[in-house]
Order: sequence, then C-alpha cells, then structure tokens
Amino acid sequence: MNFNNLKYIKNITDWDGQWAYKNHPKNYYFRLNFHKNKNSENQRVETNANKLEKGDLIILSQKKETENNRYLTHIVEIVNDADDDKQQWDYDTNTENEWKIFRWVKVHWVADFNNVSSIPIDYDVMQVKDWGYQNTLAKLLEGNDNNLMRQWGDIETLRKHLESIFRPLL
Repeated sequence: MNFNNLKYIKNITDWDGQWAYKNHPKNYYFRLNFHKNKNSENQRVETNANKLEKGDLIILSQKKETENNRYLTHIVEIVNDADDDKQQWDYDTNTENEWKIFRWVKVHWVADFNNVSSIPIDYDVMQVKDWGYQNTLAKLLEGNDNNLMRQWGDIETLRKHLESIFRPLL
C-alpha cells in the first residue's frame, strides 16, 4: 500500500448500532456509502463523492453506539473512476434513495473487531478531537482549513505518522 495515496478520512456509521463494514475482509470490494440528505445538501454530497479519484486511499473512522471512543477501522482504495460509479446510482433499485451515492472501494486494512483494544483510537492517532466527522463526506487530510494540518503542519508529516501506525498492522 502506497501511503502517498492516503488523501482522505471519512466518517462511517452503521445505523443499527454495530460496526459498519465489519464483515468486509482485506482485499474485499464494497460500496462505500455517502448519506444523501433529503434537502439541499444533496449536491454537496454528490460533488464530494465525485471528487475522489481512482487510487485514492481513505481512512474510515467510526464510533460504535456502545463505545466511548471513535476508532480508525479501515483503509480503503477507490477502485473506479467517478463516472463509472455514478452511472450505477440511478440503476440501483435495491437501495434506499438516501444511500444511493456510493463509491466502489477495496479494503487494504481492516481492524480486528473481535479485539476492540487493538483498534487504533481516532484521537490517539490523528491527535485532534474534531477533524469534521459530523457527516459522511470524505474530508481531505491536506487542507488549509482543517484541524489536521494545524496539528501536523504538512501532509508528509501526517502520512509518515499514519504509516508508522498502520504499516505494522498490514
């Protein structure tokens, strides 16, 4: 896995209070959902999903209902061009309308959900309380207006830190 392609972090949620995507092992392909609101946010969600490029790596962060901490549970790679995924949004009749925005991803790393104490805690790794996890948009790790760059200074320092955490877990 090339950590130079690590570009985003994204909040995920299982609405049943469980771990989201917990049954998706390494090398598994799945649809990473973006929550489509029933208001004017729809265009923003679609734009966000479309900006992700084939090959981009995303860290997935989540907080299970019964846990106090947020955890970093997956690293996934975007596997299709945006146009290829977008064509499928309107043809999927089996998904509720609010979850029809998605990108196909491949799992490069997944946490051991049977051993919660081994899962990296979001705050311990990222060293910021709030990187903008309040919705399901993918957040750029490198940005002038985010808390991550205020903490880490530059993207290379953050990527080296993340590699030191995740490389031994691969």
